[in-house]
Amino acid sequence: MLTKYHREITHLALHPLFSELALKTIIKANIRQDRIAYMFHHDHIHFDGSAFASGFAYIAAQEVILLDAINKQDYQAAQKAFGRITHSWQDFYSHSNYVQLWMKKTGETDARAIIPNDMDIIHHSSLASGKNYGLIEFLAMVPVLSDCIVPYTPDDSHAKMNLDSPKSGKHFHFAYQAALKKTVEIYQQTMQLLETNQVDSLNISRFTGK
Repeated sequence: MLTKYHREITHLALHPLFSELALKTIIKANIRQDRIAYMFHHDHIHFDGSAFASGFAYIAAQEVILLDAINKQDYQAAQKAFGRITHSWQDFYSHSNYVQLWMKKTGETDARAIIPNDMDIIHHSSLASGKNYGLIEFLAMVPVLSDCIVPYTPDDSHAKMNLDSPKSGKHFHFAYQAALKKTVEIYQQTMQLLETNQVDSLNISRFTGK
């Protein structure tokens, strides 16, 4: 998903739940996942190349980092881990064919109706995401080159499969809504994680800035 939409979705989902300063840290950590160093050979961060097992393992590792940081009262580190989690989940919907499988299953045409956590689809044998073909993928992201390059990329490439912006077609709006709903759900799951681990309310308040 393009940086613009990562930022927009994260803000829309979380601005009532975190202070302005905490949300700024979360959003910065989210969009830093798309820096050049992480665009290649880091499929697990973006759920590219059908790296679902390693992607979910990465998210679980960030949850451990988040909990440990809060227990150490390093709230900014916890917020950064939270931001990284939101980025990966948002990419899950824009980089995989989750949307298409959900639409096929439900016949639904309203993007606002999408359910982001249909486990039958998440574990479906046909769930797949685009392969990152390296340099050609980078060139395909350059606006002046994109229209010339994308038609010649493999059908299983990220360039062909992504739902990163409205330019990707109508399915983008389903990915956007799924990512928005999931980002709110991540907050709820994080609060449940903290409660389960008996994190006191003061530490939670300092984490959220609220």
